[in-house]
Amino acid sequence: MDDARTSSNDRNANGGPAAESESLAPAVTRAATILDLLAENGGSPAGPSELARRLGLPKSSIANICAALADVGLVRRVGTGFSLGRRLAELGGAYLAAVDQVQEFYEAARELPVGSEETVQLAVLDGTEMTYLARHDGRQPVRLTSQIGRRLPASVTATGKAALASLDPDEVRRRFDGSALPVLTERSVATVDELLANLAEVRDRGYALDDEETVEGVVCYGIVVPGRQPGEGPYAASITLLKVRATPDRVPALVDDLHRLARRLSDPLRTVAAAAGQRV
Repeated sequence: MDDARTSSNDRNANGGPAAESESLAPAVTRAATILDLLAENGGSPAGPSELARRLGLPKSSIANICAALADVGLVRRVGTGFSLGRRLAELGGAYLAAVDQVQEFYEAARELPVGSEETVQLAVLDGTEMTYLARHDGRQPVRLTSQIGRRLPASVTATGKAALASLDPDEVRRRFDGSALPVLTERSVATVDELLANLAEVRDRGYALDDEETVEGVVCYGIVVPGRQPGEGPYAASITLLKVRATPDRVPALVDDLHRLARRLSDPLRTVAAAAGQRV
């Protein structure tokens, strides 16, 4: 799946100086924005001058915040710049450990009869984007940039369309009201009306399809995963593979694996009990 990034200008509008007047803790808001920018740098360090320029904030303020973040391990010093710190991985791991479905996902993905050979992912819908929580890498070469924690547009991803299809169409339209849908390839869904028609097909078909909408030559099949607690999700699971491998006899097996995975993630105790009953 392809990468979707928020530009620095957009971030300034939503989380920079314009938003700080409404924030009770401007330093925290700035710190979060700095972490976002460092994450966008793909591991390359950025100095206070660069961060100040991109955020439109005083260099002295940025330097002080970066120093404080370094003291607690959220960033680390690299020469005269900063990059993300190891403490973030520890915090992320603690968060994911609290998500039962993530732990169950890895075991279940390894056991899929056919899907385990491909890239299997778990994501959760957040507004109009999907946040990726877990990924099982199969043995096949598929170019993915949807690393754990990455956010991708729901309108063109199989996980996103599977999750959106579980919502009322009016809710989907409300979420995208006034937003331009990202067009990543010539096959991407380009309008809200087109998206709603696509979601109707998802409901009829029983699974979502990303047919080269994010990466040319790559297809992805997705299915919604009901949350275990009220208010959770919607989550979605997907299997991604090179389009040449999506043969007519293979696709039904992959979709069956997705349904199997969704049942296990939504209620693992029921799945275990059913398996035990079949062995009796």
